[in-house]
Amino acid sequence: MDAKNENAVFCRGESMLPLFRPGDRILFEPCRIEGLRRGDVIIFNAPGQEERVVHRVITKDSAGIRTKGDANLSRDSWEIRQKDIIGRAVCVERGDRTISVAGGLTGHFVARVLGLLRKLDHRSSWVLHPVYHCLSRRGIARIFVPVSMAPRIITLTRQNGTERQLLMGKKVIGRCLPGETAWRIRRPFRLFVDERMLP
Repeated sequence: MDAKNENAVFCRGESMLPLFRPGDRILFEPCRIEGLRRGDVIIFNAPGQEERVVHRVITKDSAGIRTKGDANLSRDSWEIRQKDIIGRAVCVERGDRTISVAGGLTGHFVARVLGLLRKLDHRSSWVLHPVYHCLSRRGIARIFVPVSMAPRIITLTRQNGTERQLLMGKKVIGRCLPGETAWRIRRPFRLFVDERMLP
């Protein structure tokens, strides 16, 4: 996450998909640890991390707060204390829309459902993974992509280097993060991309 001003950060990672997408602007309000509930989404400085992290509260006790990204399979290893907390996410701006961020019991329920779906997807992928990669290598689906929707690459300058994004129309379907050489392409879009042509 990159700071834009005192009460907003831009999402860069994918650990909170589908709630937050890279490029979203997340608005937050200052908060005290006593007022946080399981299910709230908080912005904080994680021990050993250079960038701010935006994850969901999964437990809270006298030792501190434990967090987890909605898209992650396991919880974070760190414990968060008041000095680490920057604020609680209240809404996200995506394009011309503003979407409220559910916290508390509703947020906890949403996170549980997303977690179950993620585990189901993870467990079923071992069967579908070989078929998916075979189809993407053969390029059969690429012939159905209209010229106006052909994948294209844009380059963005970040604090820690250059990020490349792969777009189809206005949708970001993949990215190559600063310092990395491998592309991360969202399913099912690998079917429409000739990876041999990517820088």
